[in-house]
Amino acid sequence: MEGKLIVIEGIDGAGKATQAKILKEQLESQGKTVSVYSYPDYSSVYGERIKSFLYKKIDLKVDELFMLYLIDMVKDRNRIIEDIKKGNDVLIDRFFFSTIAYQSAGGFSYETGKEFVKLLGMPPITVVFYINVPVDISMQRKEKQKGKMDVDKFESNKMFLSNVSKVYDQLKSENFYAKKWVEIDGSKSIEEISSLIKENMD
Repeated sequence: MEGKLIVIEGIDGAGKATQAKILKEQLESQGKTVSVYSYPDYSSVYGERIKSFLYKKIDLKVDELFMLYLIDMVKDRNRIIEDIKKGNDVLIDRFFFSTIAYQSAGGFSYETGKEFVKLLGMPPITVVFYINVPVDISMQRKEKQKGKMDVDKFESNKMFLSNVSKVYDQLKSENFYAKKWVEIDGSKSIEEISSLIKENMD
């Protein structure tokens, strides 16, 4: 039996990494093998370049950035497919939905972004958990986590993050590239969010 492909999405400060960790532990407690991926992958050459852009060390055009994010994910495509075929549940903290949302908010064509993603040949996503957090809360959390001087160029731009949220809403309304999208109120507590994720895993 093939494993599930589960994606956790949302803007910066939504608590994606925290919820991915909790869900991994829940699935493993049920005897399942879980493979976890997170993007951008800063250990890769592509991720390093993305990080340099985010912290304003280099400048990239929006189309260059879109392709860089996508290549960072494509490098793992075969591993992800193999994990699923082996029966492992695959849990991804941010996937190509983020790439479409962030780069569309930055000026890349939304429709073109979706067409590129369809060409990747990824298996359909079992479920996308979209943690929808208000931008003000997102920014407060990131400043508290990193300090005001260490937030990256996306995390510190309120108008940009608002536009990213709108693109996420559009992807969800279209049920893009997933069997199911589940929107969760990101202003709820960690425990409440993890409980809602668990309830919607079936």
